[in-house]
Amino acid sequence: MSTPAEDEQPAASAPNATPAAAGAEGAAVVSERAHRLQKLAGLREEGIEPYPPRFDRDHTAAQIREKFGDLPAGKGTGETVRVAGRLMLIRRHGGLIFAELHDWTGEVQLMVSRDEVGTQAHDEFKHFDLGDWVGVEGEVVTSEHGELSVRVHKLELLSKALRALPAKGHGLTDVDTRYRERYLDLIVNEPTRRIFAIRSATIAAIRAELLERGFREVETPVLDAHAGGAAARPFITHHNALDIDLYLRIALELPLKRLVVGGMERVFEIGRVFRNEGLDSRHNPEFTLLEAYQAFADYHDMMDLVEALVSRAAHEAHGSTKVKVGDADVDLAPPWRRASMAELIEEHAGVKMHPSMPIAEAREIGDRFDVDYGEDWGAGKIMSEVCDATCEAKLVQPTFVMDHPREVSPLARAHRDDSTLTERFEAVIAGRELANAYSELNDPVDQVQRFEAEAAAKAAGDEEAEQPDDDYVRALEYGLPPTGGLGIGLDRLVMLLAEASAIREVILFPTMRPEGGMVKPRGGPSSVGGAIPSPQELASPQAEDAAARDGAAAHPGSPETGGAQTAKTAERPAPAKGVDPITEASSAPVHALAWLTAILGVICFLPTLPFFHQALGIEPLLGQPGRSASHVASVLAGVGLLLTAHQLARRKRAAWWLALGLFAVAAVAHLLKGPDPITVFLSVGMLLALVWWRREFVAPPDPNSLLALLVFVPLYLGGVLVFGAASLLIESDKLSPSLTFGGIVDTTFGGLVGLNGPYSYESKLFGDFFEAALLALGAAGVALALFLLFRTLAARRAGAADRDRARTLVREYGDDTLAYFALHESKSYFFSSDGRAMIAYAYMNGVALASSDPIGARGSIPLVIDEFVAYSQRRAWKVAFLAVREDTDGVYLDRGFHAVYLGDEAIIRCDRFSINGPRMKAVREAVTRVAKRHRFVLIRESDASPRLVKQLNGISAEWREGEAERGFTMELARDVAGDQPDLLLAVAMSEDDRPAGFLRLVPCYGDNPGYSLDLMRRDPKAVNGLTEALIANAALALGERGFTRLSMNFAAWGRLFDDQRELGLGERALKRVADLLNPFFQIESLRDFNAKLDPEWLPRSIVVEDAADLPRVGVLFATVEGFLDVPVVGKLLVAPVPAEGGA
Repeated sequence: MSTPAEDEQPAASAPNATPAAAGAEGAAVVSERAHRLQKLAGLREEGIEPYPPRFDRDHTAAQIREKFGDLPAGKGTGETVRVAGRLMLIRRHGGLIFAELHDWTGEVQLMVSRDEVGTQAHDEFKHFDLGDWVGVEGEVVTSEHGELSVRVHKLELLSKALRALPAKGHGLTDVDTRYRERYLDLIVNEPTRRIFAIRSATIAAIRAELLERGFREVETPVLDAHAGGAAARPFITHHNALDIDLYLRIALELPLKRLVVGGMERVFEIGRVFRNEGLDSRHNPEFTLLEAYQAFADYHDMMDLVEALVSRAAHEAHGSTKVKVGDADVDLAPPWRRASMAELIEEHAGVKMHPSMPIAEAREIGDRFDVDYGEDWGAGKIMSEVCDATCEAKLVQPTFVMDHPREVSPLARAHRDDSTLTERFEAVIAGRELANAYSELNDPVDQVQRFEAEAAAKAAGDEEAEQPDDDYVRALEYGLPPTGGLGIGLDRLVMLLAEASAIREVILFPTMRPEGGMVKPRGGPSSVGGAIPSPQELASPQAEDAAARDGAAAHPGSPETGGAQTAKTAERPAPAKGVDPITEASSAPVHALAWLTAILGVICFLPTLPFFHQALGIEPLLGQPGRSASHVASVLAGVGLLLTAHQLARRKRAAWWLALGLFAVAAVAHLLKGPDPITVFLSVGMLLALVWWRREFVAPPDPNSLLALLVFVPLYLGGVLVFGAASLLIESDKLSPSLTFGGIVDTTFGGLVGLNGPYSYESKLFGDFFEAALLALGAAGVALALFLLFRTLAARRAGAADRDRARTLVREYGDDTLAYFALHESKSYFFSSDGRAMIAYAYMNGVALASSDPIGARGSIPLVIDEFVAYSQRRAWKVAFLAVREDTDGVYLDRGFHAVYLGDEAIIRCDRFSINGPRMKAVREAVTRVAKRHRFVLIRESDASPRLVKQLNGISAEWREGEAERGFTMELARDVAGDQPDLLLAVAMSEDDRPAGFLRLVPCYGDNPGYSLDLMRRDPKAVNGLTEALIANAALALGERGFTRLSMNFAAWGRLFDDQRELGLGERALKRVADLLNPFFQIESLRDFNAKLDPEWLPRSIVVEDAADLPRVGVLFATVEGFLDVPVVGKLLVAPVPAEGGA
């Protein structure tokens, strides 16, 4: 139980738990349920029935507020009410308990006073938990603060909840749980309750309008022997008693028109229809459809009816005909625009089209607008596709697209003025098709001809062609009067009115894959082996659940917003509070102290050289006891200061401490060996300056990597060689034999380990000092090198818990095609302070290289960027974001970054990909050629047999010719393991059942689920075109399963090689660089390869703090990607950094 004056919260919020906390959360859930079961048993032992049969309620929460809403603070009404609902909040203040009671109309506060109900009843409140249903009787009052309340006289438990609700303030944000457990979603998420209130009002308004117009509501069969009325793939089931296959209906049309034949002149049905197709933001296999038919009407009458139905539904749902769709204000009030398909094509595409035009001209227009078409398509069907591609998305305000080609309208009446067209329209609002309607075809002879054409198309492989229905033709032969008919997808209408982004938001129980794993399909394309995920499995909340997610906690510590941010706010947010945009640190004193440190380092060891001994008159002092040791200490201090100066310039705290020690050593050494008052004064001055500016040196040490050792060794050896050569050259007239370069190297580097060189020194003092100084430098160098080496080998990369946390964010928000590559084993993670976003990165040589865009909830992306920049600034790191989407540049530019075009990612749209058409001739030929000797298989990696895994890795090894896998931003850089259910393998199997090549695909989550290409390997001896065939077959198979995209390769600087593009000044400069690199990295040929598969191009950029950093970042980028790899130790150059949270 809670302490006094505390809110009671659920013991666990398992629906929102991440895998990293799954164990603890799961234990909490079990513990809480066990605790509540104990309470249940205790209630029954006390004779209290926890599940009584009924409760007589006389008021709802809304009725109480409506009736007593004006009651002043601190007043009572003297009126007793009986209310019931669910307990959603409990606060205890000694003898007074406050609780929130929610029913389906709203909420009301309960006040339970010990003085009012008695000690026993007050103490019995301990049996109640959040989520319990209770009934209360009491007086309506207001609290001292004016909160309308019920002062409880009697309290009765109506239903004991055994499971805890999600914690208050966090809601239920896991989209899978929201849809599977809609009951829980309705309990905790007010926006969900609002959506379904709108749905109920919408359907009621439509039904009322039709009934008032004299329509009669009917019900028609869900199971039918024919799946007709629409171009869609049906579900098939088997009737055991009749031993026949039946179809779940795909439309309501044909049975309803039979009823019109029978004399029911105005009929409508609101019912469920089923289409065996993909799941995405606008499609669910089971959905609600309105169809209405009116005798003696045409499609103009149906336009009037659609306007009336939709405008009334809007008004009934939320009191206005105006709705918001994205940034657009849409008015649903009549009249709507009416325009023919040909008019709209001419208006938006600038071309004239008609079904009677020559097919070659229609295809040329289709090619111009990247419309895929079949070889057997007529001009009318191509015209319809051109309209969809060029017009539909631009129709924001309600528009009737009229007069469709006959070729795509088998059930619509031929146009009265043009027989190649039909009297058909689609209602389009905000780029979405909302309604479809005809002047119905009532000529049975014409209908038979159309059915025959559809049958021929189906025989040719068109699975969505209309099935002939002999009984419907027989009905038409009895006479169908002139009739107008319409169909409205009610789920899409509710989406529009509720401003929902996904259809599953407006369906109470959307289609979901059963819990507990995959259900292997009974059928499906023969090209697919085994069970691969469905698009629904990859759907994430980032697009479909933005309101519930981003509205809950837009910033740590901020109050609930109660709704989603607007798109505009989310796209270009200001830097998070307390985090400044990128600025240079107060670098003037830091850089001045670093330069002075380097200069003092030179001063420390220069006087020890023989020339300076004589010039300064200190040579006699070397002979005094201890003076030689002081000079050696001076040399070590000088070299140390030179090496420390760079780290001081980067504001490293450890370098500050080391500089303090070295300046102290230098001061003492110069005091003892000279004394040298100037150097002593400067050293003491630097000590004081460093202490004065100590707050500027706050950066922690860099992560451990071999790069630090590889940088140190040549600098150290070079410095020692300069010291040794300078000393020997200045003393050259006092040593024998004569100096040679080899002798200098031998003496200097041999001295580091105590070996004498080939020279004899006339000055014993110089010989003692020089040999001692070299030996001291050698000992110091070895010690530092060993330290740098072993700290690297001891460093750890991200632990299992951090990787689980990262994997959860990727699955929940990884809609970017590069998001899954954040799980590359070399990457470190930075998590935002609210835990809802992360940046995957690698640290290298003073730069944090972030891999693509941050991953997380939209509202947390600006926060994680700001916190990551602040985190890096505190460590004196530069920040660079690699391969970010060009459409996200704004969020970086607003923070002072600079974006430079990097290249274009090629993405195939699987939902409309086809190998037909002249542009795909080369790919089509490759597919045909490969299919003669190979079969295509698409499976999960975890379903691959050990034998197949070994064969695939053998192909990879031969393909790489001994080189390691490489990649960072766009590859996982590891072999096939056979244990990854998230990954897919697309394999070309030869006739002897051996793989000839394969692709490995990683998932892209979100509202447009799909996959990204990771590995692309083939046997060097395989048939030409194998890779193109693999990609094309993979895109086709994914499209058949409802996936929308397949990301292929990345073409660096690809658009610079587009002959049709006019390059700017900066792009021309980049083009010159690209031309130089093209022979070595095949830049142009890779883009040409991608272009063969007719992809969309997604531009990506490198984002840096300072344009001057670009060359350095480019080299580091090439290094982490593996293009500038160092054998054996290359991976150790990327420093592992423990996962961090925001500041």
